[in-house]
Amino acid sequence: MEGLSHMTFIVKDLEKASEFFEKIFDAEEIYSSGDDTYSVSREKFFLIGDLWREIVC
Repeated sequence: MEGLSHMTFIVKDLEKASEFFEKIFDAEEIYSSGDDTYSVSREKFFLIGDLWREIVC
């Protein structure tokens, strides 16, 4: 294994999880699906350092 490209967290409350990542990890939101669900659920992507974090509700 050479590295880790991203991590996905499945959460009950997308907005509370977003606030947690932004306040605790100083995460930068780089994508939000909004009400559009191109995948199975609403999702947001954050960048923390060089690692992508995805949260899905």
